[in-house]
Formats: sequence, structure tokens, C-alpha cells
Amino acid sequence: MSEPRQLSLEEQRGSIDDVVLGSATLGRDMDLKVILPPGYTPEEGPYPVLYFLHPWGLSPRYITEKLNIHLHLWRGVVEGSLPPMVVVLPTGEKSFFLDAADPPGHDWSQPAWMDHEFFRDALSQYGDYGTYLLEEVMPFVERNYAVRSDRAGKAIGGISMGGAAAAVHAFSAPDLFSAVGIHSPALFAGPPDFSGPPWIFGVDPQSIAERTPIEVARRLDPACQPRVFLDCAEDDPMIEQVRALHRVLDEQEIAHEYAIEPGRHDKTYWEPRMARYLAFYAREWLA
Repeated sequence: MSEPRQLSLEEQRGSIDDVVLGSATLGRDMDLKVILPPGYTPEEGPYPVLYFLHPWGLSPRYITEKLNIHLHLWRGVVEGSLPPMVVVLPTGEKSFFLDAADPPGHDWSQPAWMDHEFFRDALSQYGDYGTYLLEEVMPFVERNYAVRSDRAGKAIGGISMGGAAAAVHAFSAPDLFSAVGIHSPALFAGPPDFSGPPWIFGVDPQSIAERTPIEVARRLDPACQPRVFLDCAEDDPMIEQVRALHRVLDEQEIAHEYAIEPGRHDKTYWEPRMARYLAFYAREWLA
């Protein structure tokens, strides 16, 4: 058996591809970051792949520039605590990475103006983002990079808006992903006091339920569930909804890791935990 190839100093850092993906679904170009592990070569693949989703109104740059996910990945690969894996950071803007309900006959300008700063540009940043993610981003990555396309080789996760979106996709289609990380998810109370953007989640109970992690979790079969990691900071404004999701997962007998720890809903909570998050996704990829 040949000795493992020694990585040069440059190779120990891996690389990041900044991709512009023309989306037929959304009708415009979308930014995409693909983080490659140290020593990546197509011949060594296929590599396991993580799709990691950003918070509301931010971008893939936030995950690299503020949370340093690439540095945690590269360090873990070089040290041997993580396997070589690819991390994909799609753009979701203010869409919740979901296909919006967008029920007809409504003027959304008034609710958007109720919190003008939070909803700035939100009415131009939603649409069929779930279709974009599953039917454009993932196939593009699988065509252009040496990544695995089987369930066991794919994971999904995210932070805040991205965490909620990851839960919906993983719970709705458990055959797609082996693991889901739901980090500080942006969750809303259910009807009749539901406060999520109505152009995305809709206004009727069925539409809201199809896009709400707690309700989607009620339909998840423990026999085919992905591995689940749910965590949140003690001072997160949505902690009660996170606790409610935890209770539902328990009631449905959905096995999951669960953590409530000191911190707030911001990068000071997330960045120090990035290595831990990556280790969760990669647990079954270390062989």
C-alpha cells in the first residue's frame, strides 16, 4: 500500500471557488461558494458534501468571512479530525430557501413596511428558492465537482433562516440527506399568531405547515430520519420555539442531539462552534 501523499503548505489551505450560477428557476445569476478541502483532486473523489445555508438577508460571504467555516474545515482535514469533504454555500437572500407560497390577491407592501429595515428588499428576494437549491444548485455541484450524490454522502445544515430551511428540506425529503444541522433556527409561533413573512409561508394553516419545521417534523418517520443536531443560545429570541421543536422531535421519537448553551443569536455563538458542527456532519464519513 502506498504512503498517503504529503500536502504542500499551499494545499493545506484548500481553496474556495466563487461561482456565478445562472438560474432558470429564479431568472437571474446567483452567487455560489464551493469550498474544497486540502488536497482536493477529482481523482481522489467522490467526496462527501455539505450544503450549508446562511441567515436571513446575508450571503455565503458571511459564512466564510464571519464564521470562518473554510478555516475550520481545512484545519480539521489537515489534523485528521475531519475527512476531506466539500462544503457548498448557496445564496438564499431573504427567501428561507423555500418555494414561496405567494398566495394571490395580496398586497405585501404594507406588512413589509411594518419593519422596513428588516424587510428591506425582501419582496424582491423570494420565489422558488427550494427548487433552485434542490434542482439547480445540487445538480450543478454534482456535475462539476467530484462529490457524492448518494444520501449517505450528503448533509444539509444552516444557521438561523438557513437552519430552519435545512430542517424543512431534510424532514420533507429524508431520502436526500444523511444528516441535518439546525443551528439557532429562525422559527415562528404557529397559527393563529404566526409571524413569518406571509408571502413565503402563506396565510392558510396548510401552507404554513408545509414550510414550518415543527409541523413538518410531525410527519417524519423515525425509521427513515436523518441524523439531527438542534442547538440554540440561551439568549436567542426564538428559544421558546426551539424548545417546542425539541419537544415535538421527542414526541415523534425522532432521535436528535440537542444543546442549549450560553450566547446570543449572533456570530459570537456560531463561530466558536463551527468545528463542532462540521464534526457532526462528518461523523459517519470518517473511515
